Amino acid sequence: MKKFRIKDLFLKYPLLDKWRVLGLAGIFKYGITVYDLSYRVMAVIPEASKAYVRASSANSSSENGLATLKPAIYAYFHGQMYVLLGLSPRNRMSLIASNSRDGEMIARAAEFMGFEVARGSRTHGGVKGAFNLINAAEHNRSVLFPVDGPKGPFEIVKAEVIRLAQITKLPIIPVVSRARTRDLMKSWDRYNCPYLNTKMVYVFGEPLEVPANADDEEKENLRLELQNYMVELKAKTSEFFSYAEQAN
Repeated sequence: MKKFRIKDLFLKYPLLDKWRVLGLAGIFKYGITVYDLSYRVMAVIPEASKAYVRASSANSSSENGLATLKPAIYAYFHGQMYVLLGLSPRNRMSLIASNSRDGEMIARAAEFMGFEVARGSRTHGGVKGAFNLINAAEHNRSVLFPVDGPKGPFEIVKAEVIRLAQITKLPIIPVVSRARTRDLMKSWDRYNCPYLNTKMVYVFGEPLEVPANADDEEKENLRLELQNYMVELKAKTSEFFSYAEQAN
């Protein structure tokens, strides 16, 4: 006897699946708004990245310097997708979401937050998604890229982000974060779930440039450099609140 799966029920009844997507998108939409307004964000931004980066909570009224920011590729780990909440200005940023049903929910929530969404991923419409991101960069928009997505391995940077930087000529700005209080999900990406009203620290890296004429060996070296750099930055965020408590 075939084992019953909820997924099979949704596949059999498309209208039911449509309601599921709309319902969960609505939950994400309003749930993210609550998270958005409750975070207290602190950011560490190196001097070399200040021409590209501003980090603030969504309810901040400060617009100082946002108009002069240069576009970049923000590289983050899939399990820290919440870093998107602390980036500004959202109306000049594009992210990628797959053409899957779950991607539809992510896309709807991201659009509500103010981001532009390019549809497609390695497993669902990857070529179209890549072209959409390249087009966004050509229109002076920053690109948000989960470097170990969509399905891992955990914290292993994929080559796509290096190729994207080479094509668009945008620098890669690594960004990692840590919530003072959080839960970790038992998923491949060990997704971080920050508690409401918790303090957040964002740590940005220095820009990484990919030469237009870089060969395969150079690009692989840059991929490893980015991967090691992001793991190193993440380790520093883990120590941040311990140091802060000792200082107090």
